[in-house]
Amino acid sequence: MSVSIQFLGAVGTVTGSQFLVTAGERRVVVDCGMFQGAPEEVSRNRMPFAYDPKSVDALLLTHAHLDHCGRVPALVKAGFRGPIHATAGTVDLTEIVLRDAAKLQEEAENRWRRKHPDEAAAHDAELASEEAAVEDDAQMPAKLRSAPAEGMTMTRTALYSIADVEQTITQFSPVDYDTPVALLDGVTATFRDAGHILGSAIIVLRLADGGRDTTIVFSGDLGRCDTPILRDPTPVSHADFVLVESTYGNREHAPHDQAIEELAKAINEVATDRGVLLVPSFAVGRTQELVWVLDELYRDQRIPRLPLYLDSPMASRASDVYLRHPEDYDEETAALLRSGDSPLIYPGETYTNEVDQSKGIRTQPRPLMLVASSGMLTGGRIMHHLKDFLPDPACTLLFIGYQGEGTLGRHIQTGAKAARIDGEEFQIRCRVRVISGFSAHADEHELDDWLGNFARAGGTDAADGRPKRVFVVHGDPDAAKAFAARIQSELHLEAQLPAYLETVQLR
Repeated sequence: MSVSIQFLGAVGTVTGSQFLVTAGERRVVVDCGMFQGAPEEVSRNRMPFAYDPKSVDALLLTHAHLDHCGRVPALVKAGFRGPIHATAGTVDLTEIVLRDAAKLQEEAENRWRRKHPDEAAAHDAELASEEAAVEDDAQMPAKLRSAPAEGMTMTRTALYSIADVEQTITQFSPVDYDTPVALLDGVTATFRDAGHILGSAIIVLRLADGGRDTTIVFSGDLGRCDTPILRDPTPVSHADFVLVESTYGNREHAPHDQAIEELAKAINEVATDRGVLLVPSFAVGRTQELVWVLDELYRDQRIPRLPLYLDSPMASRASDVYLRHPEDYDEETAALLRSGDSPLIYPGETYTNEVDQSKGIRTQPRPLMLVASSGMLTGGRIMHHLKDFLPDPACTLLFIGYQGEGTLGRHIQTGAKAARIDGEEFQIRCRVRVISGFSAHADEHELDDWLGNFARAGGTDAADGRPKRVFVVHGDPDAAKAFAARIQSELHLEAQLPAYLETVQLR
């Protein structure tokens, strides 16, 4: 039986995770995520799938972030009807994420149609050929890195509808951590805790052919050790092949205590200036950890009690899911819950679920704190807040998560003086701060330690734990190249940087 893997996303870039594993006549897809970044990058989501969706036997999800699950309803819309396996936490969060994505796409399309009524009719006429007009070639990641960064709140066409999401939900199949799941004859998957967000998983895929097995480990996004709420990533040590993320493959995070100190300083600075602390945050994962830390800072009397606006309906629902899954918590958080404390609630927090409530934040008494999606400034409610607060010197824009190449977030983070949103330039006069210690991704040392488990297994082949090859994915080129070089020079494992659309024969 031949075994191959095709790299359909998260190569040459961080987002768009999607990998097709073919074993004889059997087909399994791991992740089906959205590309995120500049408008040109987002257009890749309209490309036809590189395979017939009806031919796929099963889909496995590592976790519920949009760049890992955001295209699943499009796959279902195109005809996929197989099971979608994920942990219970991921299933619950993915439902929220996909409903929100469909709603935002619908709103963005309606916004475009109101803004461009004369173009809408012509667009409808050409819609049938739009997918074919989207370029799809192996050089695309390099081309997109040179595209100008811009924030957009409009789109010509939604990728999928709420009805597509409803169908997707019927195909979910929850799994438990550390329990092998039989996907097909001779194909099993085991989900191990990745410690990234609630329900996140490292997937161990085993393909049996008579007396010969092939094991492929997908790291997904690896979390950090000793961070609030969740357990540490699970060590894995045996595989024939490993796909490992490299988001921070060339960077070290600040210590967590330093990050908390920097956050307290930024909050007190805004309080003194009677300004606004604007935090772009991923609604799933980072928002919950941030609330945990804010509650701790307030209890320790290190910050004043400023109003906190959580401007993300999805974040509100995601926090409810976190509270429903205490089985995924680390011991510290579990102990707080047993004591009667709720570390996921900040005193006086306000969730703004309606658009009018969101827009009304600009008139609220200052100082205040505002957390809004999306984390890389690629869309969502954060966009109208940027228009309001970027030009205001009393405000602080605080980045606490990764900003991918080509995103508006990376553009501002690296010193831009103006930001382009919906075709209009906005001067950046606010303070811009960056705190890396809150990242949900393992840094270069933590990646080395996790992957080092395979090298330390001590064998010379996969039967003893040592992979034949390590594929470095989920990273911008500089980070992926640096990590691949360390894998070869320090861990003495063969590392490969796969190309977009490349198919690699594993046996």
